[in-house]
Amino acid sequence: MITITNKTDCCGCGACASRCVTSCITMAPDEEGFNYPLVDTDKCIHCGLCERVCPLLHKPQPHEILAVIGCKNKNEAVRFVSSSGGFFSLAAEKILGRQGTVFGAAFDDNWHVRHIAVTSGNAMNKLRGSKYVQSDISTTYQDAEKLLQAGHTVLFSGTPCQIGGLKGYLRKDYERLYTIDVVCHGVPSPKVYQKRLDEVTELSSSPVIKVNFRDKTPGWKRFNIVFQTENHIFATHKRRGPYMRLFLNNVSTRPSCSDCAFNNKHSLADLTIADYWGVNKHFPLFDDDKGVTLVLVNTEKGAGLFADCQSELECQQTDFKRGAEYNAALSKKMTPHPSRQLFFAELDHKSLSALVNEILGTAEN
Repeated sequence: MITITNKTDCCGCGACASRCVTSCITMAPDEEGFNYPLVDTDKCIHCGLCERVCPLLHKPQPHEILAVIGCKNKNEAVRFVSSSGGFFSLAAEKILGRQGTVFGAAFDDNWHVRHIAVTSGNAMNKLRGSKYVQSDISTTYQDAEKLLQAGHTVLFSGTPCQIGGLKGYLRKDYERLYTIDVVCHGVPSPKVYQKRLDEVTELSSSPVIKVNFRDKTPGWKRFNIVFQTENHIFATHKRRGPYMRLFLNNVSTRPSCSDCAFNNKHSLADLTIADYWGVNKHFPLFDDDKGVTLVLVNTEKGAGLFADCQSELECQQTDFKRGAEYNAALSKKMTPHPSRQLFFAELDHKSLSALVNEILGTAEN
């Protein structure tokens, strides 16, 4: 039976709840808003499946990376609305072109973030772009498994721990399964995200109609975070708004993110994607400030998918050291902020702006 005694030992992937044969495990938020498994001991048959599928009880070993490439989608319109260089959109298009299904994180009608499945290019637009909050995996592990068992092609994207959860849940390799994980600074609390939604709604006296975590209007490197309501647009530089400052300073992130089991060449995905921060220093002629994706090819299957995309990309060969130099999340642990506990203790009583000023002080320029 899965038992969480230290919260750093649970990434909230939901593999245990998804695999439980008696449905005795549910994922429920704690006081910080992060989901953890709750076990109904009356229904548990002590089969041990939940422990066998847990990716943090069976941590991956480091592996060699086959290639590291900086990429730009040649379709400028797609690249502009993508978080970085538009590689994910192209990979997803290739899978959809094989009559496959693509799974990834999307906003629902209430601007909560949930994993969904898409089978068309129009629907795939929902998966494009970063969502800086832990997504609800829902039933997508089971849905992907059913498709794979029926012989369909599947691309599953998510955070590294969500890919770890999927691989643990499936417990076998599928020839038609492709996986992409996103280099992750950590996942902010859904409770903190909901508080930000509530605050902008109250400030503007109107509901949220759009969220964009990566508005490139000022440029890729100086992107804005946009919360738009019917009456107002709240647009702030990535390091000035309260939500992102809490996230980037490791105040609002999940405890397990401080000891990530999947970064620094431990990914279980076929391909790993990230922003190629520092490309302007390594390859200045390749950088136009519209976005460059860093792609790490982890498996031969990933190499095959990348090859299918290559004719529609501008590419720059690089290496892991250069890719990680200005993207610490690729290779380093994220140390929790010393005032993290204080932040969550006061979260229900103060605004995010007040807490940011109290804990982090004046914003960077």
